[in-house]
Amino acid sequence: MKLSYEDAVSPVVGVMLMLAVTVMVAALVSGYAGGFSGGTDKTPQSSIRAVPSIDQQKIYFEHNGGDPFMLSSVQVAFRANESKTTLSVIDAGSQAGKRVRNFTEVGNNDGTYTDTTIQAGDTFYITALDGDNKTWMKFGSMNLTTDSRITWLVVDKETSKTISSGSFYL
Repeated sequence: MKLSYEDAVSPVVGVMLMLAVTVMVAALVSGYAGGFSGGTDKTPQSSIRAVPSIDQQKIYFEHNGGDPFMLSSVQVAFRANESKTTLSVIDAGSQAGKRVRNFTEVGNNDGTYTDTTIQAGDTFYITALDGDNKTWMKFGSMNLTTDSRITWLVVDKETSKTISSGSFYL
């Protein structure tokens, strides 16, 4: 019986294919086990309802369920027609020479509002910089006026993804 090189080709190809499949499976397993795929933080998802109060010059945000979040780690964006503004704790500003305490949890008046965790059942509010208690309120660079639809978003600063959104009429 005479053997030729053609008799050995099939086993060599089979061994090489098995080796390649083993290496690919090992790479996939180590990638997932090592956190290679999907190393980003999870954005909190919450059900929030915004309730404007033009006579108090505030917009209340009620957390109705979902993930908790820190007030210092969120921004609130408002849009109406072509206007848009984004606010955070840092952008609280001042009004008539006094500091405006934005992003304040209802019932928390001790000055630690930036480290407050908002969870289901909690409410926080944003105070307007200016307004007339009847027809408009100013937030950031934007005036919110009565009879206009305002879209709002609560956004996680770290991931820049929306935690919750909605709209209201002032």
